[in-house]
Amino acid sequence: MYNFDMMDKRLIIFGYLFRVANRLQSKMDSQMKDLTAKQWFVILALGLFEQPPTLKQLAAACDTSHQNTKQLVMKLAEKGFVTIHNDEKDGRAMRIAASDQCKQWDKDNEQIATQFVDSMFSGMNMDEIAHLSGSLMRIFENLDKIDGRTVNV
Repeated sequence: MYNFDMMDKRLIIFGYLFRVANRLQSKMDSQMKDLTAKQWFVILALGLFEQPPTLKQLAAACDTSHQNTKQLVMKLAEKGFVTIHNDEKDGRAMRIAASDQCKQWDKDNEQIATQFVDSMFSGMNMDEIAHLSGSLMRIFENLDKIDGRTVNV
């Protein structure tokens, strides 16, 4: 099979980024009640804004398409976790806000979320976590520089 010791470590990281994303979603989906990992991520992103964001702003914060975010938001609205209303200045823009039910769910599940994150980073010291954080941010920034015309795969 593969000799991982001899492989380009960047290719190993490339593969593991996909594997980590898949495993993270699978583990969270199996342990969280009422919400999927992606729905929870949208709710976390809502917390980044002082005022209810537009769907476009929320999609940008989640780094996903408008359509994917809209599907997640509509499902969250069906479950009563968010409210949707038209923007006062631009009737075409939808504003998204966390509902009281969402805020209560967040309080009720805070300990579970903390335990999950603690378990995920178990055995890593703060220096390792800081280094990983910086490295992932650098990769994220580098991906912003790739526009499809400059890189051929």
